[in-house]
Amino acid sequence: MRSDMQKIIVERPRRGSSLPSKKTALRLSPAKIRAALEDVEDFDSGPKRAASARHQKWLNENLAPLRRYLMGQVGRPWRKVYGEIRQAIDTRSAIGLHVLQHVPDFVSVHTRMENGLIFETGWCYRQRPVSGLYVHPVTGLLRYAKRATPAASEPEPNLVRVNSNVEYEKIGGYWYRMEYETAVSDEGASIRVLVLKRQCDRRTTQRIESGDFGIPARKYR
Repeated sequence: MRSDMQKIIVERPRRGSSLPSKKTALRLSPAKIRAALEDVEDFDSGPKRAASARHQKWLNENLAPLRRYLMGQVGRPWRKVYGEIRQAIDTRSAIGLHVLQHVPDFVSVHTRMENGLIFETGWCYRQRPVSGLYVHPVTGLLRYAKRATPAASEPEPNLVRVNSNVEYEKIGGYWYRMEYETAVSDEGASIRVLVLKRQCDRRTTQRIESGDFGIPARKYR
């Protein structure tokens, strides 16, 4: 990893500054600088947040070099990759720590394997299949998984056949009771004729969807 990675990531002018290169008259003593890096305190003597209101600037990170570096390390032990990042970035500074905090944005470190699939722990400890860069839970290697394309959703069941003459069919989101009678066509063939179509009430709908009349299936038109 190049030694100036930290500088490259934060080399853009800070947003919110109309004169990025102009130096302010404010000065801090070395002791206050060290304290600021450790505690990230605002040393302005005015009201809280007054300094940020008068000198509103924040880092405009260029994180593309960090992502390119990580993508180039796929297949290597994550322990070594992370060690190189720590060596190249000065973690004693607030900027260095800030850059280091972006690493988990690109790499899923906390992973586990279940039934041959690898999952990561997301927000609120939710488990989801890994996508993008991740650390293999067994080998410890940095790996990359393509984002899975959403599978086409299966059509929902819309038919429950009670017997040869009574069915429940879901049409437009509502269940209907369909009753048929057997008749003979002009050609002499036996056919079913719809004699009743009635929308189901809430209780009947609940019984249908709970399987009281049978397992709902899919009717193909």
